[in-house]
Amino acid sequence: MRTILMMASVALAAAGMASASAQEGFDACDVFTQAEAQKALGGAAEAEPVNPKARKPKVIPTCTWWGTKEGKAVSAAVTFRFGRTEAELQRAFEDEKLKFQTKPMLIGDGMAFWSAKQGVLQLLKGRTWIVVAVGGAKPSERDAEASKKLAEVLEKKL
Repeated sequence: MRTILMMASVALAAAGMASASAQEGFDACDVFTQAEAQKALGGAAEAEPVNPKARKPKVIPTCTWWGTKEGKAVSAAVTFRFGRTEAELQRAFEDEKLKFQTKPMLIGDGMAFWSAKQGVLQLLKGRTWIVVAVGGAKPSERDAEASKKLAEVLEKKL
């Protein structure tokens, strides 16, 4: 899961995106709550363990909640990225969509696409790009419909 999210982060950085650090005091888990994760996972969800000795950064762009389904570990993860301008972010999003040759979908006021190769749903609304993944560790174990439902909930908060 972390590998996929890191790949998406690298792709955004390579496209010249401003990192989430441009947003002061942002914590992805303030936007993507435990209750929403429980609904997406269909059961209990627990936060990633926190190292009590580590300082909490001002910006936390990724939030992952963990659970189990049919005896297997599953997770619901969301990564937020922010662009300097809408046009810049739009170009990078379109490039990413073309890379995976996938059909676009509309989610609320945002544009989105599902990448089966990565097992993630990517959503763009304004200057915010979110990457949503719900399911198992392998991309083939991820649930496109659950990711879409979660993206619909998060889109309303953007």
